Amino acid sequence: MPKLRTLPFWLAVKVFIRRIIYKLKTPLNLRGSIAILRHNHKHPYLTLLRLFIPWPTWRFPLPEPVPAKEMLGNEALMTRRRCSFNKYMSVPIWRIRDTPLRSLHRLYESMASGEYTPIGRETEYFWYRGWALETIEDPQDPDPIRYAIIASLIEELVTAFNWRLSLGMRRNHQHVLRSSDDDPYPPYIPLSGPRWTEHVPPIMPEHLECLPLEFTSEEHQLVLEEKGCNKIFLKRNIVTNVGWLYTI
Repeated sequence: MPKLRTLPFWLAVKVFIRRIIYKLKTPLNLRGSIAILRHNHKHPYLTLLRLFIPWPTWRFPLPEPVPAKEMLGNEALMTRRRCSFNKYMSVPIWRIRDTPLRSLHRLYESMASGEYTPIGRETEYFWYRGWALETIEDPQDPDPIRYAIIASLIEELVTAFNWRLSLGMRRNHQHVLRSSDDDPYPPYIPLSGPRWTEHVPPIMPEHLECLPLEFTSEEHQLVLEEKGCNKIFLKRNIVTNVGWLYTI
């Protein structure tokens, strides 16, 4: 870093100002947050201030869950409910107040709606948030279909995240790179999921009676993606694939 007295006057002034701005930066990135909020809000400063008010709790509550029969195939509904995430995911204070269960519900809604594309972005977000999968509390969801999908998502995320770790990816961005393909893969501590998912039952035939026929099979399975073959979901009678959870 050059000393200011060795620089031309105007260049020294620019460097001096940049150093002050750098020191004023915080992990909350308030200036950047204002710039982001300005795109969607008439009063971005007031919106940012509201995000610091711990109401009704510091952690955002779970939005009113949508029954599976309403979310299935309803891409428009999923997009509307996902709107706040797309607006705020780059705002640090919003991310701090977000929760893993809220993220799981967004994954569920994408999967149930049939529009799998947002799953990749949501998975990346979940991965770098650093939330511990094993500490996710049991939502005890009264909707058996939604409960089965969320439990399966958690179990599959454990597998997907351990796969990432095995490749040298790290949740703190400090990835371990191999010099060549001949080098061994780096060691890692495997992640585990919560115990409660083991007790979430499969979807039963009576749970499918109110659903359109296009989402059911003759084997009394919920069909989210035809010819899906994922074993974790299949054990709860859900037919789908999970490739979007494995993007890197």
